[in-house]
Amino acid sequence: MKIYNRSAGEILTNLKDRSVDLILTDPPYDFSEDIKCAYHQEFLRICRGAILVFCPPENQWQNSCDQYLFWIKPISTKNTSKSYSRFVEMIQVWNGTTWNNDRHWSQYTNIFTDLVEDARDHPYAKPLSLLKRIMLNHSNKGDIVLDPFVGIGSTAIVAKQINREFIGSELDPEKYKIALKKLEE
Repeated sequence: MKIYNRSAGEILTNLKDRSVDLILTDPPYDFSEDIKCAYHQEFLRICRGAILVFCPPENQWQNSCDQYLFWIKPISTKNTSKSYSRFVEMIQVWNGTTWNNDRHWSQYTNIFTDLVEDARDHPYAKPLSLLKRIMLNHSNKGDIVLDPFVGIGSTAIVAKQINREFIGSELDPEKYKIALKKLEE
């Protein structure tokens, strides 16, 4: 388990080709198309397995992917000033080569309704249960999971719980400290 207090770009450029088994990440939603494309090219270079990226439907990570998943979020009034509230996030999937089909069929729908258990440390945290289900579906014990935008460490926590190796980076020093603390608990 390793989380770096560095930019995603620094971490990605230092990883070898085909060196991770799964990328599961929730990048900032305000990147330009050029930046998203550059990061995605690095993802394709680095990952030998599945790549799953959270994104809003109106600002997708890339224009096309192999599969679309949807997380129906709890209803919230945040971000609804003079606009409709978006309560759906997409998860775009590429290269779903690892597929653990020994799990129950209910684990394989493309619609998720998991609830965030605790959002005190990060207002946009993803549910651990959702991250766990995705990680179990697309990786095996001992696999290396990468999250270059680790935030408060939710993907790292899940990787540790289900015996995956983990590499992550978070540029924000406060979120980085929270991630390290949560990983130690």
